[in-house]
Amino acid sequence: MNRFALTAAGIATVSMAGSAMAETVNGFNGLDRWFGEHSWTISGADGVVASMAAGAYTGVSNFSFVSFTSDTAHAYDVTFTMDLAAGDYDVVMNDSYGDGWQWNSYIGGLYVSGSAVSGGSAGASFPSSAGSGPVSWSFTVIPAPGAMALLGLAGLAGRRRRRA
Repeated sequence: MNRFALTAAGIATVSMAGSAMAETVNGFNGLDRWFGEHSWTISGADGVVASMAAGAYTGVSNFSFVSFTSDTAHAYDVTFTMDLAAGDYDVVMNDSYGDGWQWNSYIGGLYVSGSAVSGGSAGASFPSSAGSGPVSWSFTVIPAPGAMALLGLAGLAGRRRRRA
């Protein structure tokens, strides 16, 4: 009879593998002076994982921004990171006023990048020709090779055979 027993070491290995499944993805959000009209959501298999509405961000970490002088149309560059599981993600960008994320010559956008993003980067600008949008695009997060190795190790640790 096969029995399954997970030792304390095996539990630790499984716990490490679970946390290793989250991959770090970099985000960049370029905003014009009317960023209060902008919003976006990033959704995965389990629903919305990150969002921004009127300058309030959720689901992100390591948030920082650079403010530009009041005489430019380009108001802020916001950078952040997200810990996302491997899988496909859909992005929806909106503008409540209907003139895009554009003021004068500056056109804002949302971009993701990093070694975990399939192809290295993905994103879109939101020109006035898009109106109120939405502007949609997708990206895929791929697991790091180390995460897959940890899962394999957890499986080996969980398989324990006794000889009679």
